[in-house]
Amino acid sequence: MAEKYDALVAKVRDWSNKPEESTVPNSVIQDCLDYSTDEAYRNLRIPPLENTVYYTITSYDNPTADTYTAQAYSVIPVPTDLTQFVYIRTQEEGSIASKVFDEKTDERTFFNIYAQKYSRNNWMRKGNDIYIHPQLPVGTVLEIHYYRRLPALNTLYSVVPANYQMNVADNMQYYLNLSDIDNGTPLYVTSTNAYSTVDEVPEGISYTTKYFIGKEVPNWLRDNNERLIIWGALGNLGSYLNDQVMEQRYTTRFITDIASLNKEEKFRRASGGNVQINFNSNDLI
Repeated sequence: MAEKYDALVAKVRDWSNKPEESTVPNSVIQDCLDYSTDEAYRNLRIPPLENTVYYTITSYDNPTADTYTAQAYSVIPVPTDLTQFVYIRTQEEGSIASKVFDEKTDERTFFNIYAQKYSRNNWMRKGNDIYIHPQLPVGTVLEIHYYRRLPALNTLYSVVPANYQMNVADNMQYYLNLSDIDNGTPLYVTSTNAYSTVDEVPEGISYTTKYFIGKEVPNWLRDNNERLIIWGALGNLGSYLNDQVMEQRYTTRFITDIASLNKEEKFRRASGGNVQINFNSNDLI
């Protein structure tokens, strides 16, 4: 059960002053919440939405075998939850400093070895892939820092052995709620391990069948700034109801809150030191 999410849907209904589900079905409110979170992710640039992933280059990522040619490059997948890149760099290895890919090019410039580039370390995005030049040796670890979309507001942890804590009481599990056979998903628990199926339990080892439902995955917007997505949902709901006053009122609040959060982050970044910005004019000045 998604308790916080269900409570959020109920709050939007209360604020809309539309208690009848025949007038506003829950599915419409859920859609409005999805639309507002999507808009928030596209516009918010704040620390709770930052994320870092690491990717290790394999031979599959190097479509050109000759690493010494100017055309050689590496290709890696774009993180599925990405909304905007912050930086891409290699991890430091001993005395070797990290390599920062600080020039993003268009496709034509990237592939044209005669096009002017101010840095040898450049990259581009093409579809769902990141192209990086120069080609990276197999085993290189890339650090990708970016702004992301969070999991859906009603996402639950999966009932899998990895989410079951052996040394924690069943009613105190971090990621799972104890349930029953009619509602939950079974795990087969021995004295040392948990398994997804009976067939995985070692022969001759006794086990107990326990049923669980996944707890809600944390979501910063829902848990720490629900007001923002409530404003956005109500604005979308006003559009659904053809209530222009409601739509304008809450859309304005939604936009104002996003601008306020972004402005707060800009002040935070600028405080405590000097801010330097690098700019490439491409010989225009």
